[in-house]
Amino acid sequence: MLKYRKQNVNLKNKVTTDCVVRAICFATQRSYKAIATELFENYLKTGYAMNDKKNYEKYLKQLGWVKMRQPRKSDNTKYLVGEIDEVTTHSSVIISCAHHLTCRINDEIVDIWDCRRKTIGNYWIYRK
Repeated sequence: MLKYRKQNVNLKNKVTTDCVVRAICFATQRSYKAIATELFENYLKTGYAMNDKKNYEKYLKQLGWVKMRQPRKSDNTKYLVGEIDEVTTHSSVIISCAHHLTCRINDEIVDIWDCRRKTIGNYWIYRK
C-alpha cells in the first residue's frame, strides 16, 4: 500500500470541496490559482461547475491527460486507491473514487485526507 502524505494547497488553507483543483495541482505541479482560474474559465464557457466531471475531464484532456478505465484484478475485484502502484508505473496519476479526486505522486497519495482504502474508479495518466 502506498504511503499517504497530508498536504493542503488551498489558497486560504481551507478544508473544503476543492479536490478537483488540488488533485490537478499536485499532478501537474502547477499553481492552485492557475488550475482554479482555468477550470473557472471553462465553467464560464460551458456552464459546468469547476468540479463537474464534464468540466474537469475535458480540461484534463486538453492538458494531455488520458482517461483510463477502472482497473480490475484477475479475480475481477476492484483496486483500492492505495494499490494504484499495482496498476500503473506512472509517477503522477490522478485518481477518481466515489465523489472525490486524488493524486499519486511517486510513492505517495497526496491529499487532505487519507483515501487509500477507497475503490478506484477511473484514473488519468499524462501522455503528451
